[in-house]
Amino acid sequence: MGFADQPRRGYAAVDAGRCAVAAVLLLAWAMPAGASGSLDCSIDDKAIAFDAQAVFSHGLAASISNFRAELNARGKDAPPAFAKVEMDGTALAHHWFHGNELRLHLYHERAETPFGSLELVLRTRSRDKDETAFAGHYELKLFLAGVDGGKAFERTYRGRATCSAG
Repeated sequence: MGFADQPRRGYAAVDAGRCAVAAVLLLAWAMPAGASGSLDCSIDDKAIAFDAQAVFSHGLAASISNFRAELNARGKDAPPAFAKVEMDGTALAHHWFHGNELRLHLYHERAETPFGSLELVLRTRSRDKDETAFAGHYELKLFLAGVDGGKAFERTYRGRATCSAG
């Protein structure tokens, strides 16, 4: 039996089939993706308090979006210019989230005078069998230009950092 010899279905059957396929595709598109999760990192020691949140995707692209962070430099020698620094995704210079490693590299420049910048690098690894908990270290470099011929401020702080990915 050739194509021309097959019985013809009515338009209603074809339209109902197309609607069913479209409904299934629309439902699948509307469901949340299983390949994304949330990311939280924090530091809490004498030198700084740091909190960051983001959404990440798994896979080769492993992008990070909706990045938000706040850093409070609270070391006794830290200048007030770094008392509260809010950052978004533009501060995320580089990231690495692969296997049991999670690394973030942030860079932020002050918009106000005097010029200042901060560079924060977090290097963490997942703990034992818990693939959602990461622990490691941070390195924070603060720079603030001198004012009126004064000496510039430069300091490096190091300590422990934790992250969770779920």
